[in-house]
Amino acid sequence: MAENAWRGERSLTLPDAEPVIVQASLDHIARLMAETKTDTLDGLQEVLFARRPETLRAALAILLGAGNADALWPKVNGASGLTAVYVAISGAVSGLTPAEEDDAKKAQAESERELQAMALGLLARAIGQSSVSPSGNG
Repeated sequence: MAENAWRGERSLTLPDAEPVIVQASLDHIARLMAETKTDTLDGLQEVLFARRPETLRAALAILLGAGNADALWPKVNGASGLTAVYVAISGAVSGLTPAEEDDAKKAQAESERELQAMALGLLARAIGQSSVSPSGNG
């Protein structure tokens, strides 16, 4: 079976290790979703975001090959190492450039702010209407 040509990639730099390019094709993503038992890309990203060492190590094995992942894993040290691995894998899976990811995050944050403002406006209007209830003694 020919591997899909689409690829997202990120550089993974860990202390005392040469930088490694982490690439994710659609086939890799399908294997990651099967490994993590997720049905959506959002679900996969949530599982990766948890930064569980066994999940990230399995993901590296899928993306880099088991031998390369085993050689690299001892360089992953503590929370900062797990975060570096997560960022590389998540970024490769997203297929976005770092600048595009920043733009997407900014757009999502703006959308969330707009929703919060709308919800606060509705709440204020509801409170205002309930405090101006008609009096029967007029």
